[in-house]
Amino acid sequence: MNFRFVWAKNFNPKVKRMLKNAQNYVDTQCVEKMTPFVPVASARFRNSGKLRNSVKIKKAGTITYTAPHSRYVYYATTNHKNGGNTNAKRMWFEVMKTKYRNEILRGLSEITKGNCK
Repeated sequence: MNFRFVWAKNFNPKVKRMLKNAQNYVDTQCVEKMTPFVPVASARFRNSGKLRNSVKIKKAGTITYTAPHSRYVYYATTNHKNGGNTNAKRMWFEVMKTKYRNEILRGLSEITKGNCK
């Protein structure tokens, strides 16, 4: 499901700036907090070890792992026990949300001056 917001020309620039800062905060916090759960690729992958480094925020609200095997590793049927990261989990974004949701929301609330719930 995709949404598109179109701002009215006379929309308050301060609010626009606040929302942009809020989205940037959420994106960077998500990437930072996901990193401990991202598996280190095993040697059998062509781009071994690059999964963690392949994360990109191409546009606001979209975090993409660009390594060719990212989708396979993310949706794996079991958690990742081998490799260089003992905290590695499949579906690391969901794991991060469960663990850090409230912390991110508190920070977001500070940015939006309490206008975020």
